[in-house]
Amino acid sequence: MDSGISLDCSYKMDYPEMGLCIIINNKNFHSSTRMASRSGTDVDAASVRETFKNLNYEVRHKNDLTREEIIELLQNVSKEDHSKRSSFICVLLSHGDEGVIYGTNGPVDLKKLTYYFRGDNCRTLTGKPKLFIIQVTIPGEIQRTDPGSSSPSVLC
Repeated sequence: MDSGISLDCSYKMDYPEMGLCIIINNKNFHSSTRMASRSGTDVDAASVRETFKNLNYEVRHKNDLTREEIIELLQNVSKEDHSKRSSFICVLLSHGDEGVIYGTNGPVDLKKLTYYFRGDNCRTLTGKPKLFIIQVTIPGEIQRTDPGSSSPSVLC
């Protein structure tokens, strides 16, 4: 018996553009934060950039943004017209902890950043995948020494 409900759990990915990928790579932090430079992060950022370029994403890469610059960038991107794009990806490489990512001058709540891309705030991405990939160095933990190795996951 047909209920009329589609069980297809896939996204429509045949828009004219694959999507936009924003990469925020914070390596150097203001001295007031007492946070160390993040070794290996440039290699990771380059790998992510190449990967998403090869997947036909428009890639915008920003380095060493303050918390205010991160907020302003993502707020502005959320206001863009994404109607011709299939998806949105945001890659955050920085120091972080549960629920926060660090700008070069202090923390930003991850929920604040993802809020801008909710369907009621970013209508042209409604019903489309919005991925936030977060790789952080947790303050006080030993940094990895080999670029490209995985880091612990952080809950939003």
